[in-house]
Amino acid sequence: MTLVDDNSSSIGGTATVPIAAGAGTVVVKGAAGRLCRVVVTAAGSTGAVTFYDNASAASGTVLAVVPGGAGVGTVYEIQMPAANGIVASAAASSVALTVAYS
Repeated sequence: MTLVDDNSSSIGGTATVPIAAGAGTVVVKGAAGRLCRVVVTAAGSTGAVTFYDNASAASGTVLAVVPGGAGVGTVYEIQMPAANGIVASAAASSVALTVAYS
C-alpha cells in the first residue's frame, strides 16, 4: 500500500535524485509534486541548499532549507506539496544530498 496526499502524490516519494555539493540550480521535478524527504550524503561547511516551489528557477515559495553544517546521515522529513515544481539551489560549500520526491 502506498500512502498518498490529497493530490494523489506519494508521501514517501516515488523517485530520488542526487544533488552534488555546490551544484547550483537543480530542477528536481519540473511539474507539481511533493518534496518528501532529504538525506545528507556528504558534508559541507557554510552553504545551504534551498528548495523552491518552481518548475525551472531558484525563486518563489521556499519549501525547505538544509543548512550547510548538516551532518552526514541527517534525514529531513519535509512532506511539502509543490504546486509548480521542485527546484534546489545548492550554494558553494553546501552539503550533498539525495532527495526523495513524487
